[in-house]
Amino acid sequence: MKSLALPAATVGLIFCFAAQAGELTDVLHDTLQHPQLRAAGLQTGAAEAQKDAASGRYFGNAALLAGWHHYEGPRVVGVYTPGQPGLPLTSSRIAQAGVNYTLPVDVFGVIAANREKAQQDLAASQLLERQQTLLKLHQAASAYFNLQALLQQKEALVRYRQRVEAAHTRILKEVELGKAASVDARYTESEMMRLAADETALQSAISQTQADLQEASGRENFLPRAAVPPPPGWDEAAPDATLPVQIATAREAAAHAQASENRRALYPSFNLDANYFRNYGGGDDRDTWTVGGVVSLPIGVSAHKQAQAQHLSAQAAAEQKHAALRDSARQLSSLKSAYQAARADMAAMEKEIEYRDQVVAVQREMQRLGSQTLENLFRHERDLLDARYRLALSSARAAAAWSSAQVLAGTAPETYIARWEHP
Repeated sequence: MKSLALPAATVGLIFCFAAQAGELTDVLHDTLQHPQLRAAGLQTGAAEAQKDAASGRYFGNAALLAGWHHYEGPRVVGVYTPGQPGLPLTSSRIAQAGVNYTLPVDVFGVIAANREKAQQDLAASQLLERQQTLLKLHQAASAYFNLQALLQQKEALVRYRQRVEAAHTRILKEVELGKAASVDARYTESEMMRLAADETALQSAISQTQADLQEASGRENFLPRAAVPPPPGWDEAAPDATLPVQIATAREAAAHAQASENRRALYPSFNLDANYFRNYGGGDDRDTWTVGGVVSLPIGVSAHKQAQAQHLSAQAAAEQKHAALRDSARQLSSLKSAYQAARADMAAMEKEIEYRDQVVAVQREMQRLGSQTLENLFRHERDLLDARYRLALSSARAAAAWSSAQVLAGTAPETYIARWEHP
């Protein structure tokens, strides 16, 4: 039977990527606990409560009332009806308790329009919550991969410094023996000073990126320990399905619903009402109740102007949706180009590093034998270092472009995290 065992290098690579994915997903899960995301969730809860309140208008309003008054003189207790047996009750101290109920009759759909607006506000709030969550996840992932790139640069810089220090030590001995000029020693010293400056700048960038990651995930002074996997494959997204367009669509619908509510509020409104009260005073008590209805018609100029203003706001929201559609198409195209360019740069740099490793090895031997200048050797070393820098940065750029596209597309946060586990 054929062996099914994988090569040791392949097994090691799989475990390396698995460790990296686990580390990154742990960071992303920590990011989901950010206070800003909890605040966004509470805002969504508030919008849902507003929707329930709008629906509750169909059931009218009820109120329990109770009061006690001491008047300057006797007053009629309750309402005296002519023909009612007995004399009217009077007292200067009267107490009253009862209930009042008002039921709107939504003839022209004012309540329905208000409920639709609340529904669209809830949809927009949910989309904004998702957007805020994705932005935080993007911040954490970008900081993580930037740290990976910076640590790779630091590792390459350490290797280069070791080579320069070894060359400096060797040249100092050769200067003592008269086999090398002192200018070569000063040149290596200047290169070491330049490396020290590069290391300081690199450490500053690492600290700043750690601060970004700490703000997003809460992890202090975090440094990735796992290797960097290739960025996930590109996912095509339709501009009209992007998150900004969905948010703009919900806001447009809410604005139209608000305009409809204001317009319908200009029509007559109908309300049924009823109340019952128990009145106490004058040594006895008396019941009073009413059942009726109210028709009202607004005639003020302000209501008409407000309806006109809301109509214009609805038109503006429609234009904003078209603008969001254009901008989303532009961003998707730009991010895809950036992703493809970064992936191409990664492939090119991998080949270039392989080539420059060989060149540097040859140049190092030539310099040792005296057939190559130290300046030319360091130039080749610098070219190799720059290629390693560029590879690390292009990998981070590809990951950032992919992540930004997921934010734009509105990928579900749990799907976003899962994609890093299975790139």
